Amino acid sequence: MLLLSFAWLLYGAIHSLMASNFFKAFMLKISGEKFRFYRLLYNAIAFTSLIPVLYLQFSTEKVFLWQVSDYEQVIGKFICVFGVIFIATALQGYDLSEFSGIGFKKNNEPQELKTDGLLQYVRHPIYFGILLLVWGFFISDALTRSLSTAIAVTIYLLIGIYFEEKKLILTFDEQYKAYQKQVAMLIPFLRF
Repeated sequence: MLLLSFAWLLYGAIHSLMASNFFKAFMLKISGEKFRFYRLLYNAIAFTSLIPVLYLQFSTEKVFLWQVSDYEQVIGKFICVFGVIFIATALQGYDLSEFSGIGFKKNNEPQELKTDGLLQYVRHPIYFGILLLVWGFFISDALTRSLSTAIAVTIYLLIGIYFEEKKLILTFDEQYKAYQKQVAMLIPFLRF
């Protein structure tokens, strides 16, 4: 389980490093005009590096923490489905061509703080959906590998949110600080 936790945390660390302003500035410096392809490269690396982590996830020996009841399986699967729906709904609020890296935005175009859709209830709806998904898996199967993944992903997301919000404050300053005071960070309708 330690190897699986380490794999998830390493994946998260690489993902966060590549999303950092420092790394982006470095890539801009060495790639010049080709930097417009950075988001596409970032997503390609994120996707391909996820494959071995998921392989490890599902090839790790099944060790049950308890015998899962039918009720727990249904509840866990319902939470997973709700998480996927939440992620899909959250993605509808973004320009998916820009989000994926297929659409190219010029660096000098001003950014706009989005606060509509699910963003009016939670500042990080995709992360909330991911948490529902990983914890739903754990509830539905009670495997040590699912628990290890849920804990590692939760830790990574909390650390990632900390750094992402620092970047958002740098970009939007007081507008984002006011948004932070009005909208929950991770769990809708709660101050967390």
